[in-house]
Amino acid sequence: MVFTMRPLLLAAALLASPALAQQGAGHDAARQGGGSPSPALAPLLAEIDASYARRDEPAQLTAQRERLAEAEKLAPGDYEVLWRLARLHVWLADDPGLSGNEKSRLGKLAWDYGDRATAANPARVEGWNFAAGGVGMYALGIGVITALRQGIEGKFKDRLSTAERIDPDFQNGSIQTAWGRFWYELPWPKYSPDRSRKSLEAALRKNPANVRAHVYLADLFTKEDRLPEAAAELQRAAGAVPGRYDAPEERRWQTIAKRKLTEANGPRGGARGSEGG
Repeated sequence: MVFTMRPLLLAAALLASPALAQQGAGHDAARQGGGSPSPALAPLLAEIDASYARRDEPAQLTAQRERLAEAEKLAPGDYEVLWRLARLHVWLADDPGLSGNEKSRLGKLAWDYGDRATAANPARVEGWNFAAGGVGMYALGIGVITALRQGIEGKFKDRLSTAERIDPDFQNGSIQTAWGRFWYELPWPKYSPDRSRKSLEAALRKNPANVRAHVYLADLFTKEDRLPEAAAELQRAAGAVPGRYDAPEERRWQTIAKRKLTEANGPRGGARGSEGG
């Protein structure tokens, strides 16, 4: 399941440039019934969103953690704090270099923070979206078969479906990207290449620059023995210029795309792994 959305989503993830309005500042547009943050909290939230937009820089990731810890102490039950905590933990769990145990641990934290956010304000999209991302990361960490046995599939689908009902355009296609990976990750007979492809194509209609969606399409085409199409999608992902919607997310997935291209062009060719989510 991907669920990485975020992804999950995925992430996901905070969108810089046009998409900063989706994942970071997007809470302003979606603030229906959510109220405004307290005067003491508002400056911290601004710092948190600014550091999240540069979260692949070690100093900014440290600042993100520190400011969120301060915000959680100041307002532990506040919706604006909880969904941002979920968002950070989805990003951390989505690191392709993590072990399964660490991915599941961070995913569970994201899931828990996201669920607490939805309890605080079920009308807003962010909590549902990042809770789904956390469920997905947790499932990938423990393994898809084990996750299915634990009933994780329904938990993921419920949260992502709710996010999609509230705001299908959230994060410029991240929800549809998450669905695309979900149908890819499921084992036969639940695996659905047609649903996966259609969801990823829908994501790319919303955001043609979506690097993750191109990589996911490449994985799907590789799995379906459509290798020229897979290579074309990886080239699109690897050749993009970061900064069109979420530079850290774009750079992470460009690195994955370039690695997959190198593997596909290596001695054995046709790399089939599902690295990176």
